[in-house]
Amino acid sequence: MNFVTRNLLALAITGVGATVALTAQAASIQITVTNNQAAGGLSITPLYAALHNGNFDAFDLGGTASPGLELLAETGMPPVIAAERRAIDPNSQALFLESPSGPPPVQPGESVSGIFEVNTPSALFFTFLSMLLPSNDHFIGNDNAREFQIFDDNGNFTGNRTINVTGADIYDAGTEANGFEGAAFVQGADIDDSPTGEGSIQQGIPLSDELLASGVLLATGGTLNDGLIDFTSNPSAFNLLTIEISEVAPVPLPASAPLMLAALGLLGWRVRRKTVS
Repeated sequence: MNFVTRNLLALAITGVGATVALTAQAASIQITVTNNQAAGGLSITPLYAALHNGNFDAFDLGGTASPGLELLAETGMPPVIAAERRAIDPNSQALFLESPSGPPPVQPGESVSGIFEVNTPSALFFTFLSMLLPSNDHFIGNDNAREFQIFDDNGNFTGNRTINVTGADIYDAGTEANGFEGAAFVQGADIDDSPTGEGSIQQGIPLSDELLASGVLLATGGTLNDGLIDFTSNPSAFNLLTIEISEVAPVPLPASAPLMLAALGLLGWRVRRKTVS
């Protein structure tokens, strides 16, 4: 076996090894969010889902909302909190799951899915955030950044799981006073209005009665059902959302595969050339 052949074979073997390694660490993870509310219940802005190294702590109960959380809690928009996440963990990933039909919010009865293509040699944790609709600055999320470990320390998927989002996962950002003024997803209200809020992130604060007043219509033209939106009396029993995390079909051919196939092809060509000559 001459020098060129030996090197081509070594390259092919290296390619095989790299392919096996990448395949072992790569995964396609599907995130599905389902709004379990009945008609007349609550909606959410498109779900912001992130995979990170555990250092991205989006908020703390009793603390002050960051600029990113404030924007998300008041408008549902994620660009600022996405920048905050990347500053903490540049290798983190995010999905924005919006309704596939009609307005972007995930409304009662709707289900939306998206896929993370993940290739990691280390632990990864899951964070979810979304604005509660209608409201001024209510939002949902997991306070503990490491509550949901999706990949273990070796980069292996920890298994399918279901996260039940209840009233215990609903917070008030404290950045805007609750009422009709400045409320999102309400006809006639200007979301740019921002009456001064409570100042800190809190739980157990119900929606304003002003949103239930006669004649108040949601952006969709419907109304809230007062009997469906009480998430403070028994928070853990209030069934808002289900978030399902599951592994789906393997990712496409790893990046090392073309290198491996090219090396094997060159090796085959050289053997054929030697035989012919």
